[in-house]
Amino acid sequence: MNLDGVDLSEVMRAYRDVVDDKPLPADHPGLRRLLDLHAVVPSTTNTGHYVALDPQETAHSLLWRGYEDVARTIHNLSAIPRLTEVLTVEYERGRWRTGSGSEYIEDSVLVNDRIDKITAHATEELLTAQPTKRSEQLLNMALPRDSALVERGCSMRTLYPQSARSGISEPRWMEHMSRMGAQIRTLAVPFPRMIIIDRRHAIIENLVVEGAPAHSAWYVTDRAVIEWMVMIFNLFWDRADSWVVPEAEHRITTPIQRSILRELVAGRDQRQIAPRLNISDKTLQNHLALLRRKLGLETTMQVVYWWATTPENTSAMELKGPPPTF
Repeated sequence: MNLDGVDLSEVMRAYRDVVDDKPLPADHPGLRRLLDLHAVVPSTTNTGHYVALDPQETAHSLLWRGYEDVARTIHNLSAIPRLTEVLTVEYERGRWRTGSGSEYIEDSVLVNDRIDKITAHATEELLTAQPTKRSEQLLNMALPRDSALVERGCSMRTLYPQSARSGISEPRWMEHMSRMGAQIRTLAVPFPRMIIIDRRHAIIENLVVEGAPAHSAWYVTDRAVIEWMVMIFNLFWDRADSWVVPEAEHRITTPIQRSILRELVAGRDQRQIAPRLNISDKTLQNHLALLRRKLGLETTMQVVYWWATTPENTSAMELKGPPPTF
């Protein structure tokens, strides 16, 4: 019989010699195993001799040590899932920073620096969606960069919130860029922030890292994702109002009324639309009543049908036949 590489017969012979008070060499393999098991201890009075301990106490001690080892192992094993979770977060953060499809940028200075560098080499197109007002400082920083881009022959489309029309800095920037040839539209409903350059680079707001700074962002280079983002941009763009309206153009609807009608066509009821457009229910009702009077119609549904077919709706599809009676 073998015991961890040691012949059990060697262990038994050594144990008998200890019991019989016979001396044993220190390199005896059976003796070394007995010492490891704490079955014997060296004699304190007779060199080369050993004293046998009570096997029951030895077994109890070994079992208890084994139990402690198992408990320690179980404790270590139970900590593995949590440790793996923590390590995975840091591992993913590393992949985000160095991955081929997207990169997380936490510092706003680095975000703006990345935008400046990419925009400086743009050759085709710049699409920007700014859902909140930008400070005068940011607009002043962006003006020479954006102007240089348009002067190089790049097309530029910028989407702003409807509230930007009533500001001071934004209208000045929009007026200047419009004269240079940039296309600018405003939209009353919420839309996501994004910057798309040459359909090869994109900067989008952070929706992944919880607790990150407000101006952190993601730099995206995955072509399939960017094309999907362009589609989303165009969906909002088609629903927006041009900043520059030709003087000869006469419109029945105002920008806020067009936003209300787009929301109605999208299937939202009036109680949902008012908070989305940051207006009161009464204001919304007044706009719809005014439209009914202007158009000589009796119901809101008739107004919605008119909107679906009028050229004022830039995304309207051709509909045949007379308007229905509701």
